[in-house]
Amino acid sequence: MKRFAFVAAALLLVAGTKLHAQGATKDTTKKAAATAKSAAKSAEKSAATAQGAAKTAEKAASTASGAAKSAEKSAAKASDAAASTTTPKKSSGKKGGKKGTAKKDTTSTKKP
Repeated sequence: MKRFAFVAAALLLVAGTKLHAQGATKDTTKKAAATAKSAAKSAEKSAATAQGAAKTAEKAASTASGAAKSAEKSAAKASDAAASTTTPKKSSGKKGGKKGTAKKDTTSTKKP
């Protein structure tokens, strides 16, 4: 009888450890699946954010390129304008300017 009880206790112990081990593996697979899902979601969010940032950077780059082109055109115009203003104008050969007639003195008072 003692042997039978001992064997029964040993079998229950072995069966309990097996069931416990199966339950633990099922729990860890569920946890691993949940972790994988959350990691996939966060990776998807990060990818969407990165895609938005890339679009913003692309727009900024095109704006900067346009600004650089316009600055280049402005610099070319400014250098042309500076070159044209530094050359002295040729005189027509006449010296002196217009000589106007003397204006009448309007401050003097007339005596009756």
